[in-house]
Amino acid sequence: MNKLVRNVIAICAVLAVLSGCSFSGTNPEKDGDKIVKDGLKNLYDVNVAAFDAGLKGNFLDAAGVDLKGKPTTPENLSFDLSLSGSGDIRDPKNLILNLKFDGTGALGKQNENASGEVKVNKSDMYFLVSKMSNFGGLFSDAMLKPVIGQWWKTQVPQDMVDSLQSSSGFGDDSKLTPEEKKMKELVKNTQFFSGAKYIGEENGDYHYETALDNEAVKTYVKESAKIEGTTVSDDQLKTLDENLKNLQFKAEFWVGVSDKTVHKLKFDVKANDVKSGAKMDAVLNASISDINKPVTVEAPKDAKEFDPNAILGGAAK
Repeated sequence: MNKLVRNVIAICAVLAVLSGCSFSGTNPEKDGDKIVKDGLKNLYDVNVAAFDAGLKGNFLDAAGVDLKGKPTTPENLSFDLSLSGSGDIRDPKNLILNLKFDGTGALGKQNENASGEVKVNKSDMYFLVSKMSNFGGLFSDAMLKPVIGQWWKTQVPQDMVDSLQSSSGFGDDSKLTPEEKKMKELVKNTQFFSGAKYIGEENGDYHYETALDNEAVKTYVKESAKIEGTTVSDDQLKTLDENLKNLQFKAEFWVGVSDKTVHKLKFDVKANDVKSGAKMDAVLNASISDINKPVTVEAPKDAKEFDPNAILGGAAK
């Protein structure tokens, strides 16, 4: 009998250890809000991973007047942008990044596009422009021709490093100011989404549908203003409240059962600015994988030193 008891206790101990690696003590159907909040907090702390994202939508500009005071017709901007790659952002001074991008857009009858790659290996930056339209004549063919299709090498701009280092989302917390630390904690601890509906378990992830919590957003705005030493006026809060009432923000999250981290998300947003009349609808899909797996950058062998004055200046002659 004693041997049987010991075996049962040993089995229970093993199960307890295994369950401790996942959402121990939580019910995916009843504890959705907590699981999503914890998943987002853990996502915020991910600094090394592969990523994939896509943003697609439309923006209808507000009606206005031209320089002669005549009413202008609102123009519709459509856009479709995709990003993919991998990165290590633990130390902004030694950033590691592999990024591919592709984007198209249309303003009225004018269509534009751009695609390429960016690689960052600590202080070295490499970039390739695979294709690019002239963006309404902003870039001439003479300017684009020598740049497109060639890998270029340059140094990571210092202002980019400084910006990343001072951002509460990057770098060592010890380098942040007291205000930046407070802002980081405010973001991590604010439950922006509520009413999580459990869809089911998919490929090791809990899948939820939820929505933006307007009250949480208003509280965040007021608390962030306090941290920055400013205040939000009653008129600003009124406008914010009106815009939130005219905002439809649906969200889906896929939270890892084992690591309690959001692996995938989808935002479906429809917004209407009550003052200007501008409207927007957009869908964002994003996912991460290979969390904490080492990221390396392979320098392009045919990369040339980028001298904008020599290349673009020569094209202008």
